[in-house]
Amino acid sequence: MKLKLPIHKASRLGWDIARESAASILTYELYPLGLVSRSLPTFPALPRKISAPKRPILFIHGIFHNRSTFAWLKQKLYTKGFRHFKEVDLMTSIRPIPHLAEQIAREARLLLKKHEVSEIDIVAHSMGGVIARYFVQLLGGDGIVRNLITLGTPHQGTEWSRYSILPHLRELKPQSRTLELLNQSGPPKQTRAIAISGELDIVIRPKDCMWWNGVRNIHLSHVGHAGLLFSKRVLDIVLSHLNEENPL
Repeated sequence: MKLKLPIHKASRLGWDIARESAASILTYELYPLGLVSRSLPTFPALPRKISAPKRPILFIHGIFHNRSTFAWLKQKLYTKGFRHFKEVDLMTSIRPIPHLAEQIAREARLLLKKHEVSEIDIVAHSMGGVIARYFVQLLGGDGIVRNLITLGTPHQGTEWSRYSILPHLRELKPQSRTLELLNQSGPPKQTRAIAISGELDIVIRPKDCMWWNGVRNIHLSHVGHAGLLFSKRVLDIVLSHLNEENPL
């Protein structure tokens, strides 16, 4: 017996796949923007009275990307009143996760000093979420980071990494030493963490590897790995999580 999708479901799936493909292309089209600028530019926002946290936001990209990954999200946060941002460029393909996490630890402490604050927020995509976790859970970042939001992060690894010719990318295979170390250390005690994933994500396999045990997980339909970076629903969740004075 053959199962057939109803026409409306088939058309919706086709639209979702087309939109996800466009998001994937756009992330790489934006790549040169991260090479020519030390910080992602933002367009002027209309004057608005908004009470946004003073805490700076540190963006951490994933594999084969750079600071341009967060161009859309940064602009949207800017229009909502957020002003203090820092994007880092990491050599994710040739540096091990512990080394990259040490770089994040240095950047975080520089932000504390620059903005004269006691905490920062982190928004991380894909492998960037694992790097952020390493800093928070194992390098003293718990409490320095007020909010950690991961997008499309393989918290339990992904089977695809087993086939990588790059040794450091194999740290992302399920039950790798790095991931086991993170998962055995337990969730952060002071940092509020949230893991957002997408139903159409084909980068993280199997799907249950998207879950970060012990923290709040949100699984969104109709969006995939790259689409999380351009999703209005993701933006709303991020705003609600960061804007503690006036949560959505």
